[in-house]
Amino acid sequence: MLNNLKILLDKDYTPVKKATYYQLLDILFNMIIYTILFLTIYSLIEKSFTMNKIYWYSGLLFIALIFKSHFGGCGMVKMQKTGSTASKDLRIAMGDHVKKLNLGYFNSHNLGYLINILTMDITDFEQAITHNIPDLLKVLVLSVYLLLITFFINFKLAIIQIIVVLLTIPILKVGGEKLEKIGVEKKTVSAKLISTIIEYISGIEVFKSFGVIGDKFERLEKGFRDLKKYSIKLELAAVPYVLLFQIIIDLLFPILLLLAVRFFMNGELEAKMLVGFIVLSLTLTNVIRNFSASYSITRYLFLSVAKISDTLNYPTISYKDEDFNFSSYDISFEDVDFSYTKDRKVLKDINFIAKNNEITALVGKSGSGKSTVMSLIARFWDTTKGSIKIGGKDIKEVNPDSLLKNISMVFQDVYLINDTIYENIRIGNLNASVEEIMNAAKIANCHDFISKLPKKYDTYIGEEGSTLSGGEKQRISIARALLKNSPIILLDEATASLDADSEHEIKMAINELIKDKTVIIIAHRLNTIKDANKIIVMDNGKIIESGNHEKLMNDRGAYYSMFTAMEKAKEFSI
Repeated sequence: MLNNLKILLDKDYTPVKKATYYQLLDILFNMIIYTILFLTIYSLIEKSFTMNKIYWYSGLLFIALIFKSHFGGCGMVKMQKTGSTASKDLRIAMGDHVKKLNLGYFNSHNLGYLINILTMDITDFEQAITHNIPDLLKVLVLSVYLLLITFFINFKLAIIQIIVVLLTIPILKVGGEKLEKIGVEKKTVSAKLISTIIEYISGIEVFKSFGVIGDKFERLEKGFRDLKKYSIKLELAAVPYVLLFQIIIDLLFPILLLLAVRFFMNGELEAKMLVGFIVLSLTLTNVIRNFSASYSITRYLFLSVAKISDTLNYPTISYKDEDFNFSSYDISFEDVDFSYTKDRKVLKDINFIAKNNEITALVGKSGSGKSTVMSLIARFWDTTKGSIKIGGKDIKEVNPDSLLKNISMVFQDVYLINDTIYENIRIGNLNASVEEIMNAAKIANCHDFISKLPKKYDTYIGEEGSTLSGGEKQRISIARALLKNSPIILLDEATASLDADSEHEIKMAINELIKDKTVIIIAHRLNTIKDANKIIVMDNGKIIESGNHEKLMNDRGAYYSMFTAMEKAKEFSI
């Protein structure tokens, strides 16, 4: 567990270690205070308590308290600052790591799982560093110190005390294991609930229209019930074990008191040592009782540390070249197979070349593999067999970040952040000037509608661009791609679900976007890709036809049937 913590802290490990040293110095002066207390009791019993000793003990106590306050305060501040910095660095590291994973990770881990890690689990990680580990360390060091002092008072009593304490440790260990087991279940339930809440909020319009809101949304209701159930189970999981531990520790004091008095009466223990032992044993009992609570909480918090470690240890997409400049932007698929799962191939023996400065269109029924082809080019997934090359270079050898610098994507489902229009366009090129951003907006035919807004480019557009129409969002997406000015354009035909006016505006913007580029477009309306240099017809993960519009129409195959069916559909009226 501690090794995982050290790895996660990375460069923050040294500052945490320094803050821990301050905590240890705080404990050291705490021990000096206990020692002065013992010496004071010793002198009182011996009747050797003089004014000179009062001055000495008071002075030492005063100095110890000052140093304890100084090191304790500094240690706490340093630990809090370091913990906050460590959690910030860890969140950034997690974000960098997650973007390097292929999409298979996200299929096997729901959104709630990831949100839980980036929020609650890293918060638990911070709490473990700033509170629980220092508390546990303090309790352990003080316990060892107090036990060692009892050896100087009476060896037999010290041995009995240590044996009883050691016998109670397995009780805590079993309780900790029980807590961990239920803690894992609770975290799983919590992740599912977060996913359900996101789903509920995202689809609130649909749910309201069907009256499936509040307690009628059964999955959400069940999620809350399950979380309540496991939260209660978690709270109660360690209670029997911690309670048993504390009862034994509490009983230890009267048993030791009885034995100590007996030793005193037998002449084996002096009066001054008896009183000292009673005070130390009572203090030790309280310290060890606190250990049980700190131990249980720390075991639970380290579940989060384990989850974070597992995520950071998940293998990223491999590559050889950190940064690569392609000699050309021809895209070739060579004997490509792909499967999302082992038992079902999505793409089978795909071979084609999309040439630079040409438009290659993918057509076919839903589920034929068109979108998967796009995802493989962007390297969101890696091929199961075969290779994809750009300019003759296998993209598996190129850093995904370097690869994506050369690719712009415009899809039907536009993702906009909850920020200004200006910042949403600037995502395409964070170093772009105001003039370049406005120029991209003009080319994408969105400058006019932006200028009519009260705050123009500084207008906030809400989550996912909720204040904009579908056509407006598409044009901002195209402006973003224009600003990036990548040599490769992947386009999921953006006009399929828009009205005629919006479609015309966006077609004009797309024509500007694809000039002198390698363009691969998924076509939903076949009349929009009649002028494409190459049309690839897909069905059931295979390429069944390939050629330009004229050739495919003359072949009278699947494309011909699809095109003529579309033409006939135009004649349909209500």
